[in-house]
Amino acid sequence: MLEIKVKPTERILTIFLLLIVVGALTIHPAQEISISTLGGDKLDTIFNIVSYLILFYFLLLYWKGFLYVATKSPLQFFLLAIIIFSLLWSEDLSSSLTYMRGLIRIYFLAVYLAMRYSLREQMRLIAWALGTAALLSMLFSAFLPDYSHKSPELLNMWSGIYGHKNELGYMMAWSAGVFLHLGLSSYRYRWLMWALCGISICLIILSRSTTSLAILLTMILLLPFYKFFKRTNYKLQVIMITSALMLLIIFSILLVNNAEALVGTSGKDLTFNGRSDLWELVISKILERPWLGYGFSAFWTSNAASNLRATYEWASNAHNGFLELLLELGLLGFLTFIAGFIRFFVMAMTRIIYVAKKPEDYWPMQMLILIVIINFSEARLLTPSWNWLMYITTSFSLTLDYQRNYYQSYMDSFYSSQK
Repeated sequence: MLEIKVKPTERILTIFLLLIVVGALTIHPAQEISISTLGGDKLDTIFNIVSYLILFYFLLLYWKGFLYVATKSPLQFFLLAIIIFSLLWSEDLSSSLTYMRGLIRIYFLAVYLAMRYSLREQMRLIAWALGTAALLSMLFSAFLPDYSHKSPELLNMWSGIYGHKNELGYMMAWSAGVFLHLGLSSYRYRWLMWALCGISICLIILSRSTTSLAILLTMILLLPFYKFFKRTNYKLQVIMITSALMLLIIFSILLVNNAEALVGTSGKDLTFNGRSDLWELVISKILERPWLGYGFSAFWTSNAASNLRATYEWASNAHNGFLELLLELGLLGFLTFIAGFIRFFVMAMTRIIYVAKKPEDYWPMQMLILIVIINFSEARLLTPSWNWLMYITTSFSLTLDYQRNYYQSYMDSFYSSQK
């Protein structure tokens, strides 16, 4: 992909937007101490307003590019359209509108990133954001322990700047993954990449997030597997890709379900503990409205969820991203997402086989694996968060890369035939 020259001012604004999304500018004490950020909720509001203004400026500046990128990924656009139209059947219109604004804002940021930066440039930009979050989390937990977890079941577990140990572990899984691949790929500042990777891994351990450790272990073990793809013939590649797609979910379930044994944290509750009974009730609710669901972010604050909230007071979501998606958007939204996911998977694998030169080129596939594993125990598929940003912007970027490569190969074949 031809890299676009981006002015330093625009690059700084981009990093600022990423710092907002990654949560590095809004520091949260442990949730049992306060649910508000340090500085109050007004700080969140200010950053949200600033991010809207910056994105509006980019939209005015590159509106043709926004339209071009959005129309090149119709499945992602259609999924967003389903989310917006779910307002028509939402069980809680206020909740849907509140979360939808954030989701749309991140969608526009994803379009902008794909339009202005290559995948390799994006990795370096998100490294700035994640590295800042990792350093702040280390400093915050080490030097301000009064803001860390105090409840008996979470005592001595670090939460960093995120307010909960699982949130810290989740973000540090992203951070460790990015710096691992950059450390293996870059010659410039390699020592810094490995140092930040080490800090991220330490934070995962200190948060005692077994799922995040399992994700990191999976990414490391898969690195030599990707190299094998490039050495096989076309038919074998097709068979392997198909098999990998079928086994990915099964493998992820087994990995997370046995995370305790894998990372040696005996005596610690498993991620799935207490979830399976909740999932049975969630599935029964899905079957009541299977086609369109209850509306985006509308189920858990509606009367339809009253019996679930009474039985499981700790449940504010399905604790499974795929079940949460079925609850909110039904089979229509779920199948649209799955179609986009499969398309993402194929493009990411194609990149490994035909384009990859360094381990950083494996990152889109590693990202999909991270998303799948996380969403078997947490509901993060369609939330206005880092997960949604990374999924959408990488999907856009892979689409643009594929179309450029296809066009270039077509033109090369055309000119060859004219000789």
